[in-house]
Amino acid sequence: MISDTYATSSDASYVDDRGIIRVTFVHCWSIEKDVKSRLSLSSEISIKIEVPSSESAQHIASNEDLLTELLLHLPPKSLLRFQTVSKHWLSIISSPQFRRLHTRMNARSSASTIGLFLCRNPAYNFLSLHEEDFSTMSMMNERFSSIRDGKIFYGMNSCNGLFCLDFKLSDGRREFYIYNLITGENRFIPLPETINEPDLVRTMNLAFDPEKSGDYDVVCVWLSVSENQLRFSVYSSGTGNWRHSNEYYDCNEYGGADLCFYYGVFWNGAVHWVSQTGPFLCFEVGNCSFRQMPTPPIPEEQWHRNIEYFGECGGHLHLIHHNDNQSTEFDILELEVNYSGWFVKYHVNLEFLPNLHPVMVNQETNPPEEYAYTNVFSMICFHDDEKDKARLLLSLPGKIILYNMNDGKIEELADVKPASFRLFIDGARYDGFEMYKHVETLARV
Repeated sequence: MISDTYATSSDASYVDDRGIIRVTFVHCWSIEKDVKSRLSLSSEISIKIEVPSSESAQHIASNEDLLTELLLHLPPKSLLRFQTVSKHWLSIISSPQFRRLHTRMNARSSASTIGLFLCRNPAYNFLSLHEEDFSTMSMMNERFSSIRDGKIFYGMNSCNGLFCLDFKLSDGRREFYIYNLITGENRFIPLPETINEPDLVRTMNLAFDPEKSGDYDVVCVWLSVSENQLRFSVYSSGTGNWRHSNEYYDCNEYGGADLCFYYGVFWNGAVHWVSQTGPFLCFEVGNCSFRQMPTPPIPEEQWHRNIEYFGECGGHLHLIHHNDNQSTEFDILELEVNYSGWFVKYHVNLEFLPNLHPVMVNQETNPPEEYAYTNVFSMICFHDDEKDKARLLLSLPGKIILYNMNDGKIEELADVKPASFRLFIDGARYDGFEMYKHVETLARV
């Protein structure tokens, strides 16, 4: 949103305490004319015009540095619309230099995360995190229709605004695309030449750090059947070539059945995977090497961990797991930057929640026999922004809520209703391993 509130007698822009960019265009009669004649932006932009002389008007209108600085503070969707203002605006916004700079400047902005994709097999729902857009979740599969073209949507993962989409063809072959949902741009990613069978691919994980580079990498984890080893290959968008790691993950030694390769998290230059029973794994993209990373112990009298959430936020890696299935208390762990270990970032107690949502207790007390689950809620996402506002997105039976850990405020975001109670597990509750952040970005693919 742009407003002329607090306009002064000279061109200026700043971001107020609500994160709203406030801009005053002075003397810019040519910009006003272009904007108002080509766009309908009454709710988007308000321009104050004061024209003391044609000479100063011409000077400001041709001040590309000032215009570029203002445009860099606008969200990607607005910029795509503003490309139609004039050829001059189009040349600035569409230039590779501007797009790289805009992507880098907004890489860590919490405002860039506009929503989440949540898996409701075989479809994906979209949940907005913008307060003005809170509503029942909407289906978003059609957003990928330009490259879907009759293929089966097989899976996805996301990283800093880009998506890696996995499609299955009628003959069993699989195709992978990198996709920018905002710009609609996509790139086909060929399989590494070392893979003969598409089903050998365990995952394609994106590794994209816009603060360091406009290029991204794709980490392919694939199975060598004859040796029962997981192999690693890295595709670079900058070169269009694959690099192959000399290291491997021995499934006979470590076990690989439950390693969550389908949900890798990119952080600190590496892709990370967790396991409910075995060691956690870290693959360093730059040097194509992997190593074990700090792994929380399995709780006593249990044969596996109860990992609820694993993800990156605000430049840190977080983990949530239950030591006691019946408890509403748990810790949110954060990994030390030097990988020395996990520490407790927050302790959470949700014992008050069943009083607000009695259905949690009812479902726990009288579950259907075939669904004797123990948790009556699940963690979808943890968000800790630059203003130190810690929030937890929770999925309850039939409802998604947002819990503000600083002030205890709860907001109901969406209703999730299954077709019948028998579809409860798949239809009325989500978990953090089927959640993918949607970040607005102008990043090129």
